[in-house]
Amino acid sequence: AVLLAPEPGERVLDLAAAPGGKTTHLATLMQGQGLLVANEIKTKRTGHLVQNVERWGAGNVVIMNETPENLADHFGPYFDRVLVDAPCSGEGMFRKDMGARADWSLEMVQGCAVRQGNILRVAGKLVRPGGHLLYSTCTFAPEENESVIAKFLEEFTDYEAAGLQQHPGFMHGRPDWLKQGNSADLTKAVRLFPHRIAGEGHFACLLHRKGGEVAERTGESRLARLSKTQAGHWQEFASKTLRVDWDEDRLRVVGDRLYFIPSEMPDFGRLRVVHPGVWLGLLKKDRFEPAHPLALFIKPEEIANGV
Repeated sequence: AVLLAPEPGERVLDLAAAPGGKTTHLATLMQGQGLLVANEIKTKRTGHLVQNVERWGAGNVVIMNETPENLADHFGPYFDRVLVDAPCSGEGMFRKDMGARADWSLEMVQGCAVRQGNILRVAGKLVRPGGHLLYSTCTFAPEENESVIAKFLEEFTDYEAAGLQQHPGFMHGRPDWLKQGNSADLTKAVRLFPHRIAGEGHFACLLHRKGGEVAERTGESRLARLSKTQAGHWQEFASKTLRVDWDEDRLRVVGDRLYFIPSEMPDFGRLRVVHPGVWLGLLKKDRFEPAHPLALFIKPEEIANGV
């Protein structure tokens, strides 16, 4: 299970550079297994997140619109990986964004550092023992980068800095830029500068939660199953249009929408879930009406009649 908490508006699944400069999104790296929870705290931006996930045809993604605090209260140490792209002062965007330059101030840096520390402390509670937490920003200020990580490690002694894969142009973290303290472990973090890479400016630090007792994951999805009539409409459509044999237990109904949910689907309780999986279509009174995400999710060989 993976929790992804992106900075608002980011292309949230472009997370790993594949050989040859191509980009591989996380849902592909997971090979269709497990559960990926993508959370956007700003309601107005959830539409962009939904569109990105749908375009990639990712089938094991649940999209949420929640606060980090509510996620931590509900799940606890549930996730194997947690990725936090924290809101920051945006110094790494100065090269291409005049607005970022105009908005910047020392007060903004200090304010962002406080907010980032709060987010990171909550995110730390969501990682299972033995799991990893990746913290990233698009800024250079050590107050928002090494300093945030140093304070986190002081408070969460069961975490340690872990190494990241190195690529040409990467620079190590700079704990020597901190005004107080100098943890050598922070050299394992990575700094990216736009004059050294083909891109903008970033900081990333991978944190490992040391091993300990791992609680069993409990709770299953309480989403409604298809009624006999609804199942008949879906089967009539699928038999003529698709060549798939999906587990009927993964077909769930929310209102008049039919979803294909991840195989490892927990109970989300009262949390705000935008999409609990792949939106397949609408269950009308006398038929099933397919939705566009279905076409993006299925493989060419799974289509009965394709061009």
